[in-house]
Amino acid sequence: MRRALRAVMTLAAAGVMGVAGAGAAQASAYGASAITPFSYTAPSGAAKSVPYGCALIHSISGEGVSISAQTATVDCAGWAAMQDSLFCDVRVSFVFTSTSGAVVDQRDASLSGCRTLGIRLSNPRAPLEVSPGRACVKLYVNGERTARATSCHVVSS
Repeated sequence: MRRALRAVMTLAAAGVMGVAGAGAAQASAYGASAITPFSYTAPSGAAKSVPYGCALIHSISGEGVSISAQTATVDCAGWAAMQDSLFCDVRVSFVFTSTSGAVVDQRDASLSGCRTLGIRLSNPRAPLEVSPGRACVKLYVNGERTARATSCHVVSS
């Protein structure tokens, strides 16, 4: 029984992490980036440890350089999904960088409090037009200045 449960949990984690990575798209795009395990101290003073098994999922709807919607979701599988309140004071930054390297737009969305499930944030500025380049989302936790995960897509005309 334990072996079967372990196999199911491993397959679930692999399914979350195996979602297609960032890629080029002339219409909509969907991809996931694994969140590397890390530890931090929550605002309450509690020590938090985020284990393997969580991913930052980035989706874009639109066509060419016209983005109609953009969302960032944190999803966990296996052991990580069973942990309570892994992520505190989550913030995501939606960043658009042109092919010349210039940042053309940056918008943040945030959720206060601590949670493991139900982390889904949308770009508050969509719909919008961007230059060809890259559309990325960066995940920040607990007011930190260093992103814990990044997921990007190529935006082409």
